[in-house]
Amino acid sequence: MSGASKVSIRPVPSATRAQIIAETHGLADKPLWRAQAVASSVGGQLIGDFAATDVATIADDVEQGTLYFARGHIDAQAARAKGAAGIVTTQRVQGPHILVDETGEALSRLARASRNRARGTVMAILGFTGGAVADVLGRALKLASRGTSWTSDTAQGLDLALCRMAADRSHALFGIDGVAAPEVLRPHLVILGPGTGREAGRRAAASVEAGGAAVLPADHPDFARWRAAAMDAGAAVTGYGRRASADIRLLDGVAGPFGGTLLSVEIHGRPLCYTIADSADADATMAVIGAMRAAGASLGAAAMTLADDAFAGKASGGGASGGRAG
Repeated sequence: MSGASKVSIRPVPSATRAQIIAETHGLADKPLWRAQAVASSVGGQLIGDFAATDVATIADDVEQGTLYFARGHIDAQAARAKGAAGIVTTQRVQGPHILVDETGEALSRLARASRNRARGTVMAILGFTGGAVADVLGRALKLASRGTSWTSDTAQGLDLALCRMAADRSHALFGIDGVAAPEVLRPHLVILGPGTGREAGRRAAASVEAGGAAVLPADHPDFARWRAAAMDAGAAVTGYGRRASADIRLLDGVAGPFGGTLLSVEIHGRPLCYTIADSADADATMAVIGAMRAAGASLGAAAMTLADDAFAGKASGGGASGGRAG
């Protein structure tokens, strides 16, 4: 790979992460959004006051303290009855609310505001079969950050997922499979898997913030295309795989003495060994290692998470839970 690809990217300085950890310790219940901040972000008229701890667009998802984007007066009433703290609506309702012209556009504006205020590393992952790789990476980040990282749920759209992101997360991981406009996320780090489509991979790689990083499958036929898109965006590229030129390259794997498979890899010219579940995909685990390194997170936490899956699988007499990757 090129010289630029060998740079260890830390989109958010370690000192900032340390401050985030210190500030968030024991403050899990602090508000996600305050009324004035929401009103300013969406350009709406604020009536009353509130502090919200979550955001929802479906009444069934509303819990005490939720900010709800309503689709009419009856919908707003149903959300209020379930404990919504504030309502974003196109018509006046009882209780604290924000009047807007269109709730869909208001949600998009709040999503942009949430992304703009984010202080941690925003990460996007795409192209892995199932959710196992994102799960492993999310758990490794949580371990490395002492619980200040966050893994999103984008099933109801990227805008809602962004609105639910607290500003003080050290890392925020978003699965963007099926997301039509990954550019909205403006990730610091993109991780692509072997199942990524050509155009989806190009758009994701091109969406990386300047100074960020892309972790890409070096053995994929579209690797060069994605690498060029990421570098044009100002990102450093790390390729993982089995080809000799990969930045993170698999050397061999042997049965571990206590279970699982012991992998030997070369990461930017340096040897690294770690244990994975027998059922795990070795290339996918290298993507996890590359993502942790690029995010400035502990490789030890990554290795411990992968090893936990390996030994948990042996203890249960079956395959690793969460160890398989596409």
